[in-house]
Order: sequence, then structure tokens, then C-alpha cells
Amino acid sequence: MVLSRVWYVLLGVAVAVALYVVYVAVGQYNRQTLRALKEGLASDSQTVEWALKIDARHRIDALLVGSVDATLQQALVAANSVKDGRVSDKPKSDAKKALASISDNIPADWRSDALFAVDRDGHVVAQVGFDAVAGNDDFELGGYEAVNDALHGWLRDDVWLLGSKMYVVAARPVEYDATQRPAGAIVGLKEVSKKFAEDLARRTRTSLAFFAAGRSVSSGVGVEGFDPEQLDALGNDLKNVDAQAYGEAGRTDARMLSDGLGATYARLPGDIWPQGGGFAVVRTRTVLAGPTSFLSNADDKDKANVPWLLLVCVVGVAAAVGVAATAIEHSAPLGELVMQATRLKEGRMETLQVARLRGAYRLAAQNINEGIERSIEKAGGVTRKPADLEAILGPAPAQPSMSAFSFLNSDPGVAPDIPPPALPARLPPAPAPKPVPFGDIPASAFSSPDAPSPGARPAPAPPGKPLPPPASFPQAPPPSHLPLVRGFATIPGVSPNDDDDATTVGAVPAELLAQATGDQVAAEERSEWLAVFDDFVRTKRQCGEPVDGLTFEKFARKLKENRDALVLRHACRRVRFSVYVKDGRASLKAVPVRH
Repeated sequence: MVLSRVWYVLLGVAVAVALYVVYVAVGQYNRQTLRALKEGLASDSQTVEWALKIDARHRIDALLVGSVDATLQQALVAANSVKDGRVSDKPKSDAKKALASISDNIPADWRSDALFAVDRDGHVVAQVGFDAVAGNDDFELGGYEAVNDALHGWLRDDVWLLGSKMYVVAARPVEYDATQRPAGAIVGLKEVSKKFAEDLARRTRTSLAFFAAGRSVSSGVGVEGFDPEQLDALGNDLKNVDAQAYGEAGRTDARMLSDGLGATYARLPGDIWPQGGGFAVVRTRTVLAGPTSFLSNADDKDKANVPWLLLVCVVGVAAAVGVAATAIEHSAPLGELVMQATRLKEGRMETLQVARLRGAYRLAAQNINEGIERSIEKAGGVTRKPADLEAILGPAPAQPSMSAFSFLNSDPGVAPDIPPPALPARLPPAPAPKPVPFGDIPASAFSSPDAPSPGARPAPAPPGKPLPPPASFPQAPPPSHLPLVRGFATIPGVSPNDDDDATTVGAVPAELLAQATGDQVAAEERSEWLAVFDDFVRTKRQCGEPVDGLTFEKFARKLKENRDALVLRHACRRVRFSVYVKDGRASLKAVPVRH
């Protein structure tokens, strides 16, 4: 089941890689959202600051109708002419009427909640919309920097904290004569209420809150989907923010109130700052706790963008590969085992063919065969014990050994599995043999037209001319009952150690070799033994055993000897050989066949 197991491993690796990618994506997403949150908070605080400046400018411009109002101018001039500081009722009444008329003429978006008419000394001559100081003749605004600058001709804005309420202030001088000091100033106050904060948040598309003296004053949400209750978290964090945290830019770095909520605090310039006044902008971010958070935070549009066809194809291909691997390593061997078991049941087979099975099925078939043999032994029948491999083939050499006298394939027309090495045309010099009398070798074997007569010595060569090479003599035909071998003949007068004395011989016919060695195999058994030989070699290689030097001729000769012995012992007609694995080694099993 190697393919299936490898496929399972690959699937596990694919799942692990997918999870790794998702976890990395979660980390990158959280890091990017945190960075975007910080940049967004810095942008929001700057946007709110600009919006407050623009709002103050619009409110100063809206007071222009009051600074040029003649009734207000005359009332302030009359108030300034009083020596003892006691302003009569008429200037106060005229100034109050003028302020009410001015408030009605200011656009609603920039209309102040309270208007004050202040003389040159900073005393309040009249007011509308701020009943808390009604009837208080000692109430004055000259001590505020914005009012003092306006009394000297400047346009000023500021933020005040009066009681528990925060106000944005716009002050403008009231001039009636360009050659003289302003007659006074008109001051407008707009409470930083919840409505003011919501309008500002809507214009800036932020979520913000105003605070002073360590507590929240008002808040507003201008972002869709933001929960206003999340702004309550600012109250617990305000006490941890000191003046140094604002730095030179007048705003703090992004502070994380929770994993999904961040805030930036900014100061409000003017009289409110010493009292800890400012504003905060808040943003949320989506935090992914794990891979499944992608699914929980996805909407229908995100799910519609998924390439479902590609996912279906990937699943189909993975399933097809897994089924194919299972069919190759499980279904096919199991089918082979079932088929052999059926044939064994029907009597068409005597044992299971172990070599045609793989893995655990081969071991199971081997155990079944051994169980059948054990059952036959208990029943008193003929046992089918496996033949000993060493007894049949003998020990196989670790390296192939070939000699000049090795026989070729004994079966003519059948090429050996391992081709023999090419024989040399001339044999190496043999050791000097003992002289052989001429009477033991027929004279015709040495006769040649150019050969010297028996007993004659070779004539010496002329001076300066080398001796001619010795003549080659034809071989005497070997007896018909002996195999033809390669040998040497001693030639009188020639050194036996000379390499030119080797007598050349021809190739030996395969029929003569088969007759001489007794390796002739019946034609009906040759094809069967060839199949057994191929199966045996393949099994040895699978078991990691060497096959060098193992030839079919040697294999067939041993099988023939074993077959003859079994035929005589069991009086059977023939013997069937099969290959199986025993103790991790390839073995042969011989089964007598009587029918």
C-alpha cells in the first residue's frame, strides 16, 4: 500500500500547508489592520481639528452682522461714557434688543447659543441665551484672552469650560469709528453638546468624544455600524494620559483600548487646555482569532467570489488519485487472491501462486499454502514440502566466475539469460607439457604440405632473416562419445611457452554440449521451467539476494536432478515447481503430480 500511504502523506502535507498559509494570512491581516487603524486615527484627529477651525471661522464671520449693527454700537458707546461703572437701563435694554435681532439674522448652522455685548472694560452690557448671569452686574468677560484681544480689534476663537459645560467661543470687535478704539465686542458661545458632537462627527465621518477635567463631556458617531457604547471605554483610559503623551504635535499616538478598539487624543487650544480639555477619535478594527474567523466575518459577497468550480475540480482530482492508488494496491491484489482462491476451490490449482501477489496478500497466500500442507500431513497424505534451495541450485557465488572451458547453453536455439563473454580467438600459453611420442597422435593430424618430416629439425634461417612463424596444424576429430574441449599440442622444436604455439579451435555445437552434460530438458517442461526461472530471479531481487552467476542452464540442470529424484521416490508422472518466500529468501517448492 505504498502509493496509498504516500497519497495520504501528500494529503496531510497539503492540509498542513493550507493551514500554515491561513495562519500566516491571519497574522498579516491583523498586522495590516493595526497599521491601518493607527494611520486612520491620525487622519481622523487631524480632520476633526480642521473641522473645528473651520467651524470657528464661520461663527466669527456670522458675528459680522452684530459688529456693524448701529443700535449695538450706540448702546456700547453709551455704556462706555459712564464714569462710575453704573450703566443705565436704556443702554442695556437697547443692547439686548440688538443682540436678539442679530441672533435671528445669523444662519441656523452658525447661530450661537448665547450672545454677549461687552464694553471696553470687559463688562457685560447685555446678553441673550445665558440666563445664568442675568441680573449679575459684576459678571464680566474681560479676563478671557479671546475677549481682551477682540476689545483691541482682533478676531478670536476659543474653547471655554463654564461650570460643567464646554463652549466654543467666537469674539469680534464692535467698531463705530476707525480712528478710535472699538466700542466693545460681541461674543458668541456655542455649547459643545451631544448635537454639536454628532454634527461634527457626521461632517468628518468619525467617532469622537470631547473631554475635560478627566471626564467625557459629549460624544458623537458619524460612522455607520459603530456602537456608541464603545466610546465609554475612553473614561477608563483618560486617567492614564498625561500632558507629555501629546508631544509637540498636540496629539497622542494610537492607544489600543482593546484588541479591536483604538483611540487617539488631541488637545484643544485656548483656555480649555489647562483644564485638561480636548477631544478623542475612536476607530475599530476586525481582529481574526484564527482560520475560522475568515468564515465568520465573510458576507454573501465574499462567499460569491469563491471559485467553486476550481474547488470542485481539486476535490475530484484528489479523490480520483486516491481511488486509483487504492485500486492498484488493494483492489487488484485482492481480486487476484480471490481469483486464485476460486480456482483452488474448483480444483484447477493445487496451491496459490505466491509470486503473483504482493505485500500482505503474498504473506497470506504463503500461510494458506502452508496450512494446506499441514492439513494434508495430518490426514496422512503426500506432503508438499518445499525443496531446499541450496540442494537444488547449490550456493550462488557472490561474483560470476567464467573460465575458458565453460560450456555454452545446452539447448540449441535458446539464448541464455546472461550472455557468456566472447571467447578469445587464441588461447593463452599453457605450461610446458611433457613431450608426447608421435605414435600417440595420428601422423595425419600433423601432416601439412609445408610441415617438416617427423624427427627433422627446422632449417636455420638465412642470416638477417627472421624465422617464419610455426605452422598451424589441423585438429584431430574428437571421439564421438566425449565432449570437445580446448587443449594444446606440443610441436617438436618449438618452445611451449611461446604464445604463437596456441592451437585455435572452433565453437562447440550446442547439441553436443547438451548430450555431453545430460542437460537435455523435455520440450514440454522447458517453457514451464523458463517461467519458474524468471519468477525465481525476480523474487530473489525483490528479497535483496544476489543473482550474479545464476543461469538458466544451471537452474534447469538442478531442477532436472531434483525432478528425477522425486519421480523415483513418489512414482509420479511429473513434478511442478513454484517459487515462494521463506524467511525473507526466495525458495522453490516441488509438488509431485500423479495425473
